[in-house]
Amino acid sequence: EVLAVAEELANGGARTKRLQVSHAFHSPLMEPMLEEFARVVGAVDYQQPRITVVSALTGGVVTDEVTDPAYWVKHVREAVRFGDAANALRAAGVRTFIEIGPDGVLAGMGPQTRTDTGGEVAEEVWLPLLRRGRDEPRALLTALAKAFVRGVPVDWAALYADTGAQRIDLPTYAFQRQRYWLSVTAAGRAEDLGLETPGHPLLGAAMALPASGGVVLTGRLSLSAQPWLADHAVDGQAVVPGAVLVEMVVRAGDEAGCGRVEELLIESPLVLPARGGVRVQVTVDETDESGRRAVAVYAQAEGALPEEEWTRHAAGFLAPVGISVDGDADLAQWPPAGAEAVDLDGFYPGLAEIGLAYGPVFQGTQAVWRRGEELFAEVALPDGVSAAGFGLHPALLDASLHAIVGAGDQRDQAEVPFAWGDVVVHAADAVVARVAVTPLA
Repeated sequence: EVLAVAEELANGGARTKRLQVSHAFHSPLMEPMLEEFARVVGAVDYQQPRITVVSALTGGVVTDEVTDPAYWVKHVREAVRFGDAANALRAAGVRTFIEIGPDGVLAGMGPQTRTDTGGEVAEEVWLPLLRRGRDEPRALLTALAKAFVRGVPVDWAALYADTGAQRIDLPTYAFQRQRYWLSVTAAGRAEDLGLETPGHPLLGAAMALPASGGVVLTGRLSLSAQPWLADHAVDGQAVVPGAVLVEMVVRAGDEAGCGRVEELLIESPLVLPARGGVRVQVTVDETDESGRRAVAVYAQAEGALPEEEWTRHAAGFLAPVGISVDGDADLAQWPPAGAEAVDLDGFYPGLAEIGLAYGPVFQGTQAVWRRGEELFAEVALPDGVSAAGFGLHPALLDASLHAIVGAGDQRDQAEVPFAWGDVVVHAADAVVARVAVTPLA
């Protein structure tokens, strides 16, 4: 039948048919071999099996059949019902399958035989005891260990017999006064590595560069270490807000004695991966003739090779705080006189429609007022979000800009800030802020 289909296809025909192919051969050429095989298996002494046997010939449990030489002759002539046998084992509660053979062929095929598609089924595992091209003792012990942690009993005493190995008692809990553990020389504090701790939630170490008078601060950003960063999504990607880069630059400026961010330009977005993280460095150069210091923010994927380049995501200048800041707003009267309240119904869903999906931590806009071209807003951190250690929590700083897009005239464009100037933090640990937005010429 297979040859007939092949011939029809070769002649340009079109035919689709499902074929059941097995090793059931009926060629006259096999008859002498079968007769010889029957003679050999007929000379073997058989006993009843002492463990339950599921046959790949019948697809179910067998007992007396395996003592009949004809049963083994059928193994050569008839189809192998491996899938039925595997499902019979599953029906009996088996979830750990161990393949005893020269390779892991059946272990690779086994998971494909599952026919159940719905409901909760206990996780199963297929373990080959030997693998082609792998060290045999290592492959064997690896499979036994995996079976053991799944509850399969293993006679470890037999494994270590005549080796001189002995059981020893471990401490019953970790705080016994008698110490059993080896001393660990690696330290987890920045000071133990010759660095300084900046005391910032996003920056773990700081180092002065004596040759140039510069400063370097380092940190690590990831969705596991800072899960609140996942609440800042642009076009479906977790993008580190510019407010985070500003916050790190402000802290670097404090370390270098320049607490004013005169200018910071975001050059490329810093996108966080779904798994793993990125290394971050904030570099501050030596002071120039005007008293300013160049600053930059670099990032590199975690696990990158040493020779791989870092990406510069932001660059600018720091200056001493003593220089005055233009545009101070008088927010003593709140809301300001003449300002009219803006309806915030659908505020954040509207931002999500244009690609700015803010999660709960970043949905800090509480109220917005408009007075001519000016916008005023009140923003706050949600309950449970700590501002400790930040100059100004990036979520609060980012929320202070949402009114520009959400209540401004360009509501159909996904805009994020890329240039910052004259940034000075006057008070730390704020959880609520009043915002004044004034357009410039």
